[in-house]
Amino acid sequence: MPARTNAEVLRDSYEAFTRGDLHPLLDLLSDDVEWVDSTLGPLAGTYRGKGEVPRFFGKMMDVYQGALSVEVIDIIANDDYGVVLTRESGSVDGDRLAWTGVHQFSFDGRQLKRFVNYCSAEYQRYWAVQS
Repeated sequence: MPARTNAEVLRDSYEAFTRGDLHPLLDLLSDDVEWVDSTLGPLAGTYRGKGEVPRFFGKMMDVYQGALSVEVIDIIANDDYGVVLTRESGSVDGDRLAWTGVHQFSFDGRQLKRFVNYCSAEYQRYWAVQS
């Protein structure tokens, strides 16, 4: 059986995420993974290593009170990189927020080495006035 492509691996990981299962994504992480949220929001920062990335997801659940929705619009991937285009929405302290995102992945073989999250202006504007 041929190895799955990175596009297939990413699609499966996002589908599992929508069911509340992080294991397929967490199983991809290299020991020295770098997970970057480049936004102005409360998740912003760089999380390094397998131990810190689950902390990012814990914070995400706290911020969106379990009401985050991520819809995959498209996935573009090759052996080294992947880009996932998303429509996302969530609830923050009773406020509904919707935005588009770009998730950039860098692979080393079958391991995820780096992730960077980019969000649209709607997301950035919302968090810019929250501080």
